[in-house]
Amino acid sequence: MKFSDLTKDKAARRDLEAFLVGASFAAIGVYHFVDQDFFEAIVPRWFPNPTFANLASGAAEIVLGLALIPKKSRRQAAWGLLLLLVAVYPANIDMFINDVGFTTDEFGKTVRVENAPDVRVRNFVRLPFQFLFAWLIWRHTKKTVS
Repeated sequence: MKFSDLTKDKAARRDLEAFLVGASFAAIGVYHFVDQDFFEAIVPRWFPNPTFANLASGAAEIVLGLALIPKKSRRQAAWGLLLLLVAVYPANIDMFINDVGFTTDEFGKTVRVENAPDVRVRNFVRLPFQFLFAWLIWRHTKKTVS
């Protein structure tokens, strides 16, 4: 199949979109395990166990991202990813409200910095992007005729 055919065929476009979104979530999920310090620094201070939050959300991103790719599991995976986005959205709000930034300590560990300078705009811009991701995922919650 040529790329020009993909742009003409709605089902093929949906499959490509599901692959790109699913693979992206899976890759980011892997990163939760590769760069644990960074993702744990994002977890709001009020959450009792940042390591659990990081590893659980990373595992969910991997499983649900990969499950978004095949048509057979796509709808359920899309609903799961939407729930995951809702569950982690408070971390994005926390980053904006508390001007959360990051630095590396003397041991090479990424640590959270609250009231960091020059992060407000970056953290604000992250907020609406979550809705874009949600919209891309929501499109795959609909039943399709095979």
